[in-house]
Amino acid sequence: MTDGGEPPARANDPPPGTGVVPERARMALNPLTIAGHLEYDRVLFFSDAVFAIAITLLVVDLRVPDEVLNAGDQLHADKYRILGFAISFLVIGLFWMGHHRLFRYITALDRPVIFLNLLFLGTIAFLPYPTALLFASSTKQVPATVFYAACVAGAGLVELAIWLYALRAEGLVPASISPASRRYVTAQILPTPVVFGLSIPVAFVAPGVAPFTWILLVPIGRLLPRIMRAKETPKPDT
Repeated sequence: MTDGGEPPARANDPPPGTGVVPERARMALNPLTIAGHLEYDRVLFFSDAVFAIAITLLVVDLRVPDEVLNAGDQLHADKYRILGFAISFLVIGLFWMGHHRLFRYITALDRPVIFLNLLFLGTIAFLPYPTALLFASSTKQVPATVFYAACVAGAGLVELAIWLYALRAEGLVPASISPASRRYVTAQILPTPVVFGLSIPVAFVAPGVAPFTWILLVPIGRLLPRIMRAKETPKPDT
């Protein structure tokens, strides 16, 4: 999910997202659809619609009473709900960007990957509920914090499962995509389930501190591309 940009380009990498579907993708084992066909586009359109609805549902909980005697007091009372909207908007937005990146490389679909994608979309559509529960009053309630972190970590794990299955399945990811690019995409997905998963034991000890550990996704997203590029840069001969 972490948005650190695209993987470092290599000389033999075709530009992702081009209109030409690699021949390997067309030879996928019993594919239901391949990139450039209506059935493939319908899966992506449906996915985008689920993301849009999930983000819209986040704001439903932000309701202004019919009468507001003091706007400052009302903002203070709703501060946790506003914080919850901001955090979950960012989380779902990053998941959408990661999903978009995955399907630039997954150029054919079979039944298992479509099923995994539906499962992933289910976790995304469910996120407004743990968001509302977590920020209904504060972030210091252990069950609410653990539940929210588990839901986000679960969504990250299903996203990772989509990518790992696509890498192992015959022809879903073109053979022309370099191993470095494959590792880079995997490394982009891992931080979310890891960070949110590790925040669960923190929540049992200090539930008010656990949400701050989620901020680690920001520096990880900034540092990861630099680390990956440094590893892929050939060292000069001495």
